[in-house]
Amino acid sequence: MDQERLLAAVLLADVVGSTPLYERIGDDAALQQISNCLDAIRAIVARHGGDFIYSKGDDVLSLFERPEAALKAVCEISSQLTKGPLRSRIGLHFGAFIRARGAVFGDVVNVTARLSATANPGEVLISQSFFEALSAGSRGALRLLDKMAFKGKQELFDVYTLGSDDGALTTHIARRGTFVDRRSALPRQINLVIRYGDLLQSCRNNEFVTIGRSPECNIVVQRPWVSRHHATFTISNGKAWLIERSSSGTFVSMGTNQEVFVRREDILLFGSGIISPGRRSSLGDAQNLHYEIISG
Repeated sequence: MDQERLLAAVLLADVVGSTPLYERIGDDAALQQISNCLDAIRAIVARHGGDFIYSKGDDVLSLFERPEAALKAVCEISSQLTKGPLRSRIGLHFGAFIRARGAVFGDVVNVTARLSATANPGEVLISQSFFEALSAGSRGALRLLDKMAFKGKQELFDVYTLGSDDGALTTHIARRGTFVDRRSALPRQINLVIRYGDLLQSCRNNEFVTIGRSPECNIVVQRPWVSRHHATFTISNGKAWLIERSSSGTFVSMGTNQEVFVRREDILLFGSGIISPGRRSSLGDAQNLHYEIISG
């Protein structure tokens, strides 16, 4: 079997939002929009000198000899998919891999896939090795998010994103490798009530209540340290969760427990408590949200 070992940047762009699109406008129209989106990504890749490898479902895998070219392609893809129902989740990595039978193999590809899967819609996650492969001038376009753990990997990874991204979205994986198996939860009927000032929101099983600076959120908190889509309350399998996705993090206190800081993690909520985006709840400018879990 003919194969070659290469060193290059690997870009995986996954288009998300197709499921509600099919439901809303029908199969034919949705398929056309998704196909147009994938074609646009492939055209951007080609325009910046990338090598399209394959497209599986709603994603596009490409290679770039020059990391700077891959970064320019990612910026263009991100800027184009900011309006409409479709968004992209992008992973960008750099390293050695094997190319054979028209496909690519190796750990670099696996890590790129995990970066893409970890990103939320509209976000780009970039590895430390890609950051180091860039010229000093190009590194200024990125900012460090955090160290993150990925399934199947023992070490923590420094992960970056585009400098213009406000860190509103990301990761389905706890940043210190803490994984929660939700399958073990025993379903029960609970209601999560959240109060922010005079606003009262209720959340039941499989419902979501979003917090953030964006007017699209259910609870809008207009403060500069709050991300556009900062966090989400939800109930899954009879348990209440806070899904934290911000750059500034969130302070959480439950009952009489000590206040804890979380960032880009899913945290299980108990009883009642206070959620304070980006600030300790005791500070004068803190925007405190009070929650209570009610059975039945």
